[in-house]
Amino acid sequence: MEPGIIVIYGLITGLSLILLLVTGLSYRKYKNAKLLFVFFVFLLLFIRGAVLSLSLFNEPLAQITSTGYLWGVDVIVLALLYVAYTLKR
Repeated sequence: MEPGIIVIYGLITGLSLILLLVTGLSYRKYKNAKLLFVFFVFLLLFIRGAVLSLSLFNEPLAQITSTGYLWGVDVIVLALLYVAYTLKR
């Protein structure tokens, strides 16, 4: 396991957590539906990053993540971003 990959996965997970918290606070303040969709996008990205980070240290989880199940999360993220972008006020 390369140290660079550990740092990259950690940065992705940490950044998605920060963006998740900021979006959650923004939604609480403004109650905008677009922010709710973006909140769920960052939630999924955080979960995906956490799973990838844990898979570096857990062999059975690494086998699951290497089979391509996380591609489904990427498709859901893209769909939610599309909905958030096209959602009218």
